[in-house]
Amino acid sequence: MRVHLSKRVLSQRWPAGNYIVMLLATVAFAIQMAGDPKQQYLNGLILERFSFLALFGHIWLHMSPVHIVGNLVTLWIFGRHVSLKIGNANYPLVYVLLGFAAAGVHLLYDGRPTIGASGAIMGVLGMHVVLCFRRLSPAGPWLVLLWFLLNLTAGIIGGYPTTYMAHVGGFVAGILMANALILLKVADCGETDLALVEVLRPSLLVAGAAGTPDIVAARQSA
Repeated sequence: MRVHLSKRVLSQRWPAGNYIVMLLATVAFAIQMAGDPKQQYLNGLILERFSFLALFGHIWLHMSPVHIVGNLVTLWIFGRHVSLKIGNANYPLVYVLLGFAAAGVHLLYDGRPTIGASGAIMGVLGMHVVLCFRRLSPAGPWLVLLWFLLNLTAGIIGGYPTTYMAHVGGFVAGILMANALILLKVADCGETDLALVEVLRPSLLVAGAAGTPDIVAARQSA
């Protein structure tokens, strides 16, 4: 017995967009460590001013193996779900835009030279909270809120080596991006909080949520 899966089914179940981002980050880090381990020639890619090269380049650089492994694990946990919700083709572009937003907040509030994908990844986390809200445990939203407040407090106080305001900026950008993609009918909001869906896409519920039976089932059980 042989089971044939169409390319469309595979693309809906396999978060290729997230894996592409993870692969690019890994390859960039390998090149960075092999070619410039002391970061002597990366000045143009380090985020210290508003330039496209720095805004784009710093997302793919990391300080150490621990730094990149932590980011890759976070991407694997949250990014795979977001990639499927917004489409594998859209995901890499959205990821970069989230990195730009986080970088802008960092430059405006902090401005210290920095590298790393944490801001973009926190944007992915923000999108996950919106698009996969019903995947969270009952304590999940409160833990996310606590994490956000701790990062915001640390960013306001300042003096830490971690660029916390980039985390805050990326996370808020992710929430806004997810809402925008729901409004534009790009993102699948089947696991989004129903109250938010009613505000952003009331037609889904009024018209019987055609194509989104999980929303209908959740609505009927509420």
